[in-house]
Amino acid sequence: MCFLTLALLWTFVTPSCSQATGTVEYKYLGLRFTIPDGWIGQENEIGYLVGSYTEPGFALLTTNPSKSLDQLRQQAQQGIYDQNGTVLNPAGQLETIGQNALGGEFHGTLEGQQVKAFLAGIINTHGDGVTIMVAAAPHEFSSTHRTLALDLIQSMQFFEAETAPIVEEWRQRLQNAKLTSMDSYYSSGSGVDVGGTVYSSGGGYNNKVEIHLCGQGFFKYKSSSSVSVDQGAFGSSQNAGQGSGSWSVIGNSEGGAVLRLSFHNGETFEYTLTYTNNQTLLNGKRYYRTYASEGAEFGPECW
Repeated sequence: MCFLTLALLWTFVTPSCSQATGTVEYKYLGLRFTIPDGWIGQENEIGYLVGSYTEPGFALLTTNPSKSLDQLRQQAQQGIYDQNGTVLNPAGQLETIGQNALGGEFHGTLEGQQVKAFLAGIINTHGDGVTIMVAAAPHEFSSTHRTLALDLIQSMQFFEAETAPIVEEWRQRLQNAKLTSMDSYYSSGSGVDVGGTVYSSGGGYNNKVEIHLCGQGFFKYKSSSSVSVDQGAFGSSQNAGQGSGSWSVIGNSEGGAVLRLSFHNGETFEYTLTYTNNQTLLNGKRYYRTYASEGAEFGPECW
């Protein structure tokens, strides 16, 4: 796939990339929107990017799981931070846009570069909503960028999403399953992954992650780094009866399946699910998928 650049001084779109105008629809997400006149769009690995041959900056559309304007407001007031040099904080009061959207201006850095941005979140009663970020270098940000955001918001339509068959297949596969990722380890004892691959279990892992997916709808997430599992390195959840949060399998725009972990503290982890060569992959990384039927130690902790 050909990706658009996220350069803040972007004044054109790479001509060789597949570009779109007019209405864009994602049947597996249950949404459609219209690219405003004078702009062109293109899907990338993060979301959907809208740019121009003549205007600086860009708009990035991504999905969000928020279900109310209050949730959106709380998240926006906390700002946006990541480990790649992105620090964006609201520059003033957030405003309600229609009945289902909230937006405002943000200042800060995007991947280490100074930006001014307009961010808006849209609530979807059918499923995931949409976040729109329109950003440009501070001296190039103008009313044109705010208008782009508002036009995208006004064109957004939600409908009941189609569910790809693979989504239901993964829901069944992950019921009462334990997913285990190990970067390096030494141990005694063994277990068998679905598909017949033998792996070891026990102590001495340098880096290990366990995701316990319980049929009641909650999960337990445990991680250990450079410590012995047998010494109780994993932390206990705040509420053992509810685990670390709730889990679900949802569809993505390509008709694939995504495991979503919604933690009690508001954090969300998402993993694209694939099964290749008898291996379960989350975001391309190998996880061993096991069940209690292979031995009590290989099943999830659901108590």
